[in-house]
Amino acid sequence: MSIENLFDWLAGEVKWALFIALLVLLIVTAFKRAWIAMVGVVIGLAFIGMFIVKPDLIITLAEWLTGLLNFGGK
Repeated sequence: MSIENLFDWLAGEVKWALFIALLVLLIVTAFKRAWIAMVGVVIGLAFIGMFIVKPDLIITLAEWLTGLLNFGGK
């Protein structure tokens, strides 16, 4: 077993651990009616969903934003 395989396995396990932890926090904050904290948890879930599950989305988002703001003088 190489280090790369170990890293890939660990990255996948951390992703699921973060999902489970944030879902538990979402349930706890909803039960306690801590709405501001619940919004933070939802933002955390969105961040994990967008950037950890599909890391290529960061590049796509950066290219879209660069074109929108006209960086590069085109």
